[in-house]
Amino acid sequence: MLRILVLLLLLVASVAFYVSHEHSSAEPPRATVAAAGPEPARTYRLATGTAARLDHVDISIEAPHELDGLTKAQVLQMRSVEVMKHPELLVGEYAPSEDVFGQVEDLAPWWGIEGQFRFGAGISSIDGPSEESRFILNPFLLVAPEFNDWFRGISNAEAVKLDLTCLPQSLTWWPKESRAEASYSASCIARRQKPEFDLIAYNARDMGLPYIYVSYADSLNVTKTDAPAEPYANPQFIHRGNNCGYPGGCNNMSPSTPPIDGIRLDGLPAKVAVWLWRSKPRSIDVAPDFIFTVVFR
Repeated sequence: MLRILVLLLLLVASVAFYVSHEHSSAEPPRATVAAAGPEPARTYRLATGTAARLDHVDISIEAPHELDGLTKAQVLQMRSVEVMKHPELLVGEYAPSEDVFGQVEDLAPWWGIEGQFRFGAGISSIDGPSEESRFILNPFLLVAPEFNDWFRGISNAEAVKLDLTCLPQSLTWWPKESRAEASYSASCIARRQKPEFDLIAYNARDMGLPYIYVSYADSLNVTKTDAPAEPYANPQFIHRGNNCGYPGGCNNMSPSTPPIDGIRLDGLPAKVAVWLWRSKPRSIDVAPDFIFTVVFR
């Protein structure tokens, strides 16, 4: 009897071990998988400098678009379509960076332009076209100013007249010179409530230029308290966060980036000279791989 009992106990232990082993070998959560290995090597780079095929390229600005409820694949396909409108600006086959876009969540809501600039966090935060579409669907707008205004309580008619976002009026590239310029209306900028803006530069990161420095010596009418003296490794990416206050959260950009936030606009017209590098330079004495200029005129 004792011998039978021992055999039964051994059998139960074996089954328990087998079940436990099978469970632990299942696929881990997505975040664990994403962190398990290095990002695949980028298959593309900008066709600038000696790789450039054109002297001058004018790029049209895509209007904001509704992204709520779309899958990650749909959003990134829309971006890829915009990239491939200008294949002359790339060497290799474009694929959105996992570091930047890998955490976009399927079917999630996004902060809306009306939500961000009129209503704030809460159930109305997703109203209007998705605010990140200003950058996602304009991939060659490598760096863009973001004025953190909140026009609370204005009417729909006032909102249309005001232009809540001040989209760029033009975007021009000079590939052989490794530079580009985005131009904004100074009259639109003059109606901002706060003379201070942040830089949104995850497009530069996606295009292989993750190191950024604002050259205030080459800029006009912009200043920053304790301005960085060294290039900054830009960490900006898209994920689903809770700051929108909408149930379940929204896809949005993160994290805050103090070295390129809180730039003060001291007057108009103005210019922001942004230097970008592919790899970390030893100092700002190393010539940038690309210069992106934002002008308010």
